[in-house]
Amino acid sequence: MIGLMKMYCYRLFRQLGLYIIWAIIALMMFVDSLLVVEKTFSAIISETGSFTFLLSSILTAVFFSADNSSGFIKNYAGSVSDRSVIAAARAVTALIIGTLTICFTVICAFLLTFNIGDAQLATVYIGCLFLTTIGTSFIALLVSELFRKTVPTVIATIAISSGLVCELIGAITAMATDSKFILHEYCVTGMFKIYGNSLETAEAVRLVIVCAIYIVAAFSASIISIKKRDVV
Repeated sequence: MIGLMKMYCYRLFRQLGLYIIWAIIALMMFVDSLLVVEKTFSAIISETGSFTFLLSSILTAVFFSADNSSGFIKNYAGSVSDRSVIAAARAVTALIIGTLTICFTVICAFLLTFNIGDAQLATVYIGCLFLTTIGTSFIALLVSELFRKTVPTVIATIAISSGLVCELIGAITAMATDSKFILHEYCVTGMFKIYGNSLETAEAVRLVIVCAIYIVAAFSASIISIKKRDVV
């Protein structure tokens, strides 16, 4: 696994897409800082947060789709006794991609304000951003394993990470059942939202639980998919 991780990290930092999404995030944050009325650290983070995990998930999808299209995973899967190490290495790499993107976003927000303001509120926003970004990155990882082709993987990832799939299912459910159940409050793409000056304990617990479920479920499904992969 260590050798595979080294290879992934080497490829990651040579990936032009990593620096492109960072440049896009920096540009968007700069524009948002000019447009928002309250130019605070938390306000800028909240304005850019949804784009951060969207771009991070797209990069994850493209990065791991290359493994499938090149046949690397198929060949590597036939040379190891336990394919779960492949899923673990890919998951750690997805975690690194998300974490690096979050760190870059936080640094940009600080450089634009030079003051984080309310430390508790800033922590809430960074925590929300971290959970949702990692959650969507793991979903993108699973999608890349299921589709194994770059174009359909990216399309599916954008649809899921942008919240389009969540909103569509929610609208269909609401019309079919006439229910007031708000689906996006239980979808990882809907968890990042403005909480105001305080975060209720129930909301914090729900956010952690929902994101944890998505991460564990996506990782488990990726392991199952890799183990069932045909390597003949």
